[in-house]
Amino acid sequence: MLTQEELGKRLRQARERAGFKQDDAAAALGLDATAIAKIEHGKRGVGVLELLCLATLYKISISDVVAHITGREGIHLRVAMRQGIALNPKAEEMQRRLEQVVADDRWLRQHVQNPANASLWFPIAASLSSNVSAYERGYQGADLFRSKNGLAASPIADMAVLADEIGVLVARLPLGNYHAPDGCSAVDPLDKTPYVLINSDKPRVRRRFTIAHELGHLALGHLHKGEMVLDEMPSTTQPQEIEANAFAAGLLMPEQGVVASLERLRARLGTKALPLEWAVWLSASFGVSEEAAAYRMTNLGLPEAFNGEIVEAVKNAQEKPDILRHARARLGLAPMMSDAERGVIDVGPSMRGRIVQALEEGLISIQQAAEMMHVPVQEAYRWIIEMGLHISHP
Repeated sequence: MLTQEELGKRLRQARERAGFKQDDAAAALGLDATAIAKIEHGKRGVGVLELLCLATLYKISISDVVAHITGREGIHLRVAMRQGIALNPKAEEMQRRLEQVVADDRWLRQHVQNPANASLWFPIAASLSSNVSAYERGYQGADLFRSKNGLAASPIADMAVLADEIGVLVARLPLGNYHAPDGCSAVDPLDKTPYVLINSDKPRVRRRFTIAHELGHLALGHLHKGEMVLDEMPSTTQPQEIEANAFAAGLLMPEQGVVASLERLRARLGTKALPLEWAVWLSASFGVSEEAAAYRMTNLGLPEAFNGEIVEAVKNAQEKPDILRHARARLGLAPMMSDAERGVIDVGPSMRGRIVQALEEGLISIQQAAEMMHVPVQEAYRWIIEMGLHISHP
């Protein structure tokens, strides 16, 4: 049973993580600051509408506030590779969310009958050369990963589905676009099950690259049991980050596939293509950003990179969107469409499947399923109806 005192404590923590003062919360509710203080100290109750208003203000779901899954073991993950750098509130929120995902999924794996396992997942660090640069080690890792998982040189349609197929659970939760990490990854301290959490408020191409980057951390053996890495510093010079970035570039844009794609474009346009257009084409072909495509071409030493000029062309286009739109038009590509999946809440196919099993086996209630999926109870009910599930448990 969630007590009034515990609810108040959770609301105070949510307010502080969101960076609001008691006066801000009071103004949102049309109350004075003393009322918020009483709520947070458990001296005053909170109405449903008040709770909804506060959850909206703090950008959290009500299920996050009232979660009370019984029997779930709390999990604390050690943040690796930080070198004494403190976490900002958004990073702390991401860590808390990942810990909750790991705890919930571990409980499901322990209680449902015949859960899907991670038997196809294996790190590849032991098979790589140790006397090469971080870039080369990352590229080698990507090539080996593709080979061991039967991936050709073609683009990967859905990174999250690929990860799930090989036993890496990828969850996606909205955590804000600004001053928020792109993602994080972790290894369960109990049985080494790998997890990735992606900030779904980031653009689509950034999310794809982040999943590949996190797979790099896991595959290259950067994390031990009970450790996690938060990726909020893309320009870092740490060797592990360089390796993970190279792994992501090699996984998303394999050399053979890149060369073949550019050859096809060369056959169409000949020498008419401008530096920016090569990056735009590769970006569209492999589902990456123009900047990632430009750096990949430059690192491969391809002539279309024009000795690095392509990177500058992309940076200039980022400041002038009309240039980018014109380049897409010259190539016959459709205008950039809105990102329909931005801000989605998803715990991945494997975990959703285990939640369904737990519901059907009567192990959890719909309220608890909603907590595990990080959605309001009403949405969980709607999902159950749409899926045609027959749940006997209340």
